[in-house]
Amino acid sequence: MEISSLIVFLCWFAGGFVSGVTGIGGAMVAVPAAALFLPMHVVIPLSCILNAAMDGSLALMHFRHCRMAALWPLLLGAVPGSFAGLWILQVFSDAVLQGSVGVLLIIYVLWQKMARAGSHKKESWLLGGTAGFGAGLLGTAISFDGPPAGAYALYRGWNPREVLGTLGVFFLVRSLFTCLLQAQAGFYTPEVIGYAMYGVPACMTGAVCAFPVVKRIRVELFRRALMGVIVLAGMVCLWQALR
Repeated sequence: MEISSLIVFLCWFAGGFVSGVTGIGGAMVAVPAAALFLPMHVVIPLSCILNAAMDGSLALMHFRHCRMAALWPLLLGAVPGSFAGLWILQVFSDAVLQGSVGVLLIIYVLWQKMARAGSHKKESWLLGGTAGFGAGLLGTAISFDGPPAGAYALYRGWNPREVLGTLGVFFLVRSLFTCLLQAQAGFYTPEVIGYAMYGVPACMTGAVCAFPVVKRIRVELFRRALMGVIVLAGMVCLWQALR
C-alpha cells in the first residue's frame, strides 16, 4: 500500500468513526488531514464519494429513527445548492478552496459554542429548504454539508438518534446527487477512484465501529474534544492556503 493510500485509509477511518458518533463532522476531520498530503481538487471529489459511503452506513444503522417529513424541504433545497457548489468547485483554485474550508471550520465551532438545542419546533419548509440549499452548496463545493443541516436539526430539537437517522438519509441522497454532478463534470479521475478504493472500506468500518460506542460514551464530551480538533484543522487549512 502506498503511503498516500494509507493516509487516505487512516483519515477516513477516523472520519467514519466521528460521523458514526456525532452524525456530522467526519469530513471536517478527514479533509483537512488529507489536504496536507493531496491537492484539494483531489481531496474534495474523493471526500464526496466517501461521504456517500459513510452516510449510507449511518442511514442503514439508524433508519428507523429517521423523521421522513423533514427530508423533503432539505432535499428540495439541496438540488439548486448542489449546482451552485459545482460552479464554485470548477471556478476557484486549491488555495481559495482550502482557505474557505479553514474559515468554515472555525465559524462552525463558534456557532456550536453559541447555539442551543430547540424544543421540538414544528417543521419549517423555509428553514428546511434554506438548510438544504446550504448543505448542497457546501457539500458539492468543499464536501462539508454538515453545518447547515446540523443547524436545522438543532433548531428542531431532535434527539441524537433522530439526528443520526434523519441526517444520515438526507446526506446519503444529497451525496449521491453530488457524485453524479461531479462525475459528469470530469472530477473523478483514475487517481480519485484509486484512492476511493481504500477510503470506502475505511470510512464504512469507522462508522460500524462507532455503532456500539455511541450507546456507551458521553457524546457531549466527545463533541467538545472534536471541536478542538476542528479548530486545529481550520487553522492548518488557513496556514496552508496563505503559504
